[in-house]
Amino acid sequence: MNEAERLAERSCAERPRALALLGGVAGLLSGLLGIGGGLVVTPALALLGLPLLRASGTGLWVVAPVALAGVAAEGFARPDHLDLALAAAIAAGGIVGVALGRRLARRAPVGVLRALFVFLLLAAAAEQLDLVAFAAEGAARGVAPGHPAWELPVAAGFGVLAGVSAILFGIGGGIVVVPGLLYGVGGVSIAEASAISLLAMVPTALYGAWAAWRDGRTALMLLPCLLPAAMGAAVVGVLLRELWLQPLWLERLFGLFLVFVAVQMLRRRNGRTAS
Repeated sequence: MNEAERLAERSCAERPRALALLGGVAGLLSGLLGIGGGLVVTPALALLGLPLLRASGTGLWVVAPVALAGVAAEGFARPDHLDLALAAAIAAGGIVGVALGRRLARRAPVGVLRALFVFLLLAAAAEQLDLVAFAAEGAARGVAPGHPAWELPVAAGFGVLAGVSAILFGIGGGIVVVPGLLYGVGGVSIAEASAISLLAMVPTALYGAWAAWRDGRTALMLLPCLLPAAMGAAVVGVLLRELWLQPLWLERLFGLFLVFVAVQMLRRRNGRTAS
């Protein structure tokens, strides 16, 4: 770490209230929606003056314990929502997707892929906000409803898409996995999809956090302010989702978040953002 990075890290650490608030927002969204929170933490730390690579690495160190805290709260509130088989299939697909994404980043027209991905995000958001309906009223969601044998391969496929998106666009897996489970696997509610997404995120987030630490891309000085608030808020988010928040409200909230992500992607000029 050079002197400029050291000064930037120290400057961020001198804002404990801002860091605690940032951790709380990231954790709450993670628990509610089944996302990692890196999409919130990384740009916010960059705005506070931390270099982008160190902000991204620090974000991974927030995602890993937040996902673990969310899964623990899920096990307390609704353990039946933690489908181990689907989560394992998604995690395995994610590993393949990361390798595939690294190849695509060197060869594919990332601008075209970005446009397609933004379209899919907005289409999923429109359905969540009841602006359009992709299935007949009363029909079961899923590409192969009523065929459980297809569930694991379909879930693994969305894990691959999540891994590819992480490499190409710096987008966390939950943004892909939750809509993927809703529309790719029949009979999965948004609360269940969020829980499975958090569980699938744990191994990949832990690996990413270790890799960031090994590469010296973690601002360890900031974690004491970020982590307690983020982990506590993640538990609150899970409990709100499972014990109080109505499914319709959750769908609307997730739809609005998908719109936010799509807008952020459109604003980025560099399509090859590593996460």
